[in-house]
Amino acid sequence: MRKIRILLFLLFSASAIGYAQQYPVLDAYRIDPGILSPAFTGSASLFQVFLTHRNEWTGIPGAPVTGAINIEGAPANNMGVGTNIILNKAGIVKYFSISLNYAYHLQIAKSHFLHFGVSPSLYQNSIDLSNVVVANPYDPLLNGSLKPTETYINIGASLMYSFKTLNVCLGFPYLFNNKSMYHDSAYANVLTMGRNFYAYFNYSLIFSDDWKMQFDVLYRNVQYTPWLIDVGAMVYFRNSYWIGLMYRKGNVFIVNAGLDISNTLVIGYNYEFSGSAMMGKSGGTHEITLGYTLKPRTQAEKKSKAIKLKEY
Repeated sequence: MRKIRILLFLLFSASAIGYAQQYPVLDAYRIDPGILSPAFTGSASLFQVFLTHRNEWTGIPGAPVTGAINIEGAPANNMGVGTNIILNKAGIVKYFSISLNYAYHLQIAKSHFLHFGVSPSLYQNSIDLSNVVVANPYDPLLNGSLKPTETYINIGASLMYSFKTLNVCLGFPYLFNNKSMYHDSAYANVLTMGRNFYAYFNYSLIFSDDWKMQFDVLYRNVQYTPWLIDVGAMVYFRNSYWIGLMYRKGNVFIVNAGLDISNTLVIGYNYEFSGSAMMGKSGGTHEITLGYTLKPRTQAEKKSKAIKLKEY
């Protein structure tokens, strides 16, 4: 009986997700911010690749699973280019997106930078009803198929201000609402993405050459759904090892740890657990990130990645 109730819960959750599709945000944005905002593209390294796998509510059939790839680089001193590929499956609902990211990095004063990012994207949402008993095969949602699918083109944009170890970023993963092919108003937003807005604050407090603490705050506002906020902190040792804790609205706690081997190979792990009714019914959420980074060889080379508006 418990499994039946959980399965029904997932089906209703999938329906809610389908009504107000959300852009997936992974916990990995704390070590790979390019997966969150195109304004970060090309600002951290000459070239980098990050792979992330996220398995939510382990032990529950049909629980969400997400895979993501972020590839980015700095082909010129003041710009970055890259791509994000995300695949998310939650029960009968599947989401796929691919975006091309471009960022322009502008130095406006000593230690003050503005970063402009755009990300044209293609995304596809689908519902697989092939293994579900359909009460009305003529329902307009089916549109003659047990796997209704819609594909759209959209564009996102973000703006970031940075000063030394402070970053403040505002962004819109999707700037406008796509029009669904369904004319029935009851299904107008089933497979389209709701307009998203986020604000991200990141600051590192340097204690010594070996120790620092990073603070992160992420606010997300998604059309048709309640707003969310993440608040977290991580402690770094020699920029090679870190451990942290984060709280997410909804009584969700995230513990994370990771290491950077030879300033090249990055391994990160996040574990989420909830104080809600899901506690004890699943093994929590596990997220693993693997990354390769090619950092600038010298500090001068790193500083040359942004163009100066005015000399001081």
